[in-house]
Amino acid sequence: MNTATRRGIRFLIFITLAIIAITALYPLLYMVFSSMKPTIEFIKHPIGPPKTWYIDNFKALIYRFSMFRVFGNSILYVGLSMIACLAISIPAAYAFAKLKFAFRNGFYIIMIATMTIPGITFIIPNYLLMSKIGWTNHIISVIVIWAVTAIPSTVFLLTSLMRAMPDEVLEAIKIDGAKYFQTMTKLILPMSLPGVVTVSIFNATNWWNDLLTPLIYLQSEKLNTMTVVVATVLNRFSSDFPLLLSGLLLVSLPPIAIYIVFQGYIRKGLVVGAVK
Repeated sequence: MNTATRRGIRFLIFITLAIIAITALYPLLYMVFSSMKPTIEFIKHPIGPPKTWYIDNFKALIYRFSMFRVFGNSILYVGLSMIACLAISIPAAYAFAKLKFAFRNGFYIIMIATMTIPGITFIIPNYLLMSKIGWTNHIISVIVIWAVTAIPSTVFLLTSLMRAMPDEVLEAIKIDGAKYFQTMTKLILPMSLPGVVTVSIFNATNWWNDLLTPLIYLQSEKLNTMTVVVATVLNRFSSDFPLLLSGLLLVSLPPIAIYIVFQGYIRKGLVVGAVK
């Protein structure tokens, strides 16, 4: 392959990646520009950048819709769901990967098989269960649903990662007298950290963007999440597109920030365990 051909291929790759990047960034830039416009300016010039930076849309969100409280609700639900999910998934993944017990493969296959069942099929049974035990319109219902539904995929990914850990290291720490809890905290968790962070980011993003679960189980406006507020409360002002786009922008920023900050862990988590 000569130099001209290589340059041509690189140029085509560059153009393709540039088109993908522009396509991905355009909605975000559109939301940024539109959220900074008054309604009249948006109607006259819906596509171009704002003539002046107008921040009253964000002030309206903060004071009229209590966005700080709603943002805190979303952070709280996602954080508690993450703790519950990892508290179960990490020991379970370690057991499936490194411990030997009866029916291990059978339990693992059954758990993985639940990932193939559409989540929407559990909506009515889960709601009836939550209503019977009195957890509807309470944050624990959303936390339990989010954590439980994420456990199979989390265990699946972490099990693949932990299988690549050298058995000699585990044997060495056991010979040194380490108990189960010490093994988990001093060896398994540190070695699994890139994978744990990666799967946590994926789970947190899915939970943050989830509209259906909090909409079903939480009826009180004080318990609303960001997505529920944008989809329902702001729908009353559907003709005020700059206000609506300001809400959508605020919902979109946290997942984007998470991916930017933790992109190093994501790269490591996607390849760790691939080579034993």
